[in-house]
Amino acid sequence: MIRVLVVDDHPVFRQGLTSVLQRYPEFEVVGQAANGEEAVARACELRPDVITMDICMPESSGVEATMALQQALPESKVLIVTVSDKDDDLFATVKAGARGYLLKSASLKELVDSIRLVAKGEAIISPSMAIRLMDEFKQADKARPDKGLGNLSQRESEVLQLVAQGASNKEIATKLFISETTVKAHLRTILEKLHARNRAEAVALAAAKGWLNKP
Repeated sequence: MIRVLVVDDHPVFRQGLTSVLQRYPEFEVVGQAANGEEAVARACELRPDVITMDICMPESSGVEATMALQQALPESKVLIVTVSDKDDDLFATVKAGARGYLLKSASLKELVDSIRLVAKGEAIISPSMAIRLMDEFKQADKARPDKGLGNLSQRESEVLQLVAQGASNKEIATKLFISETTVKAHLRTILEKLHARNRAEAVALAAAKGWLNKP
């Protein structure tokens, strides 16, 4: 069961998304919130697996709420669901710790699949926005010495490659014959070495530099 908290300042959208998710037995919508401040309070109370988060909301934005949740409730994963296709919003939310960024123009299947994947610990970004994210990392990384994946161990490189292919921690563990705890340890090291805040940043950075092999 995937426990979901729906956060949006538009009640029609909140109720609509809640109704849609309730059709699926694997989802349980545990609550709703109308702004970032309420989202943090409700999340700390309900401890959902996934929080669908709008960006532009009164009192406290989705970016501010995501940053607060990273500190208070890192086990809950934030999926941004917004109409905003602005680069600044995308970069800010990824840096704040969001696991995904989905435009509200996405299909129902894309939305449902994104919640499933984010719940598994994967990173999801709308294709049109993913290109911009990679371009941003290309520009930002010009100031860094380019060591490629040479700074990662062979095992860390294998883990990153599988993350980029959409594998969950459990799937990575199975493929590499290691424990999920070891996978998580490798991921922490990868993020530190690549100066990335989360899996989405690590994959975007590696893809932008051309470090990843095609699956």
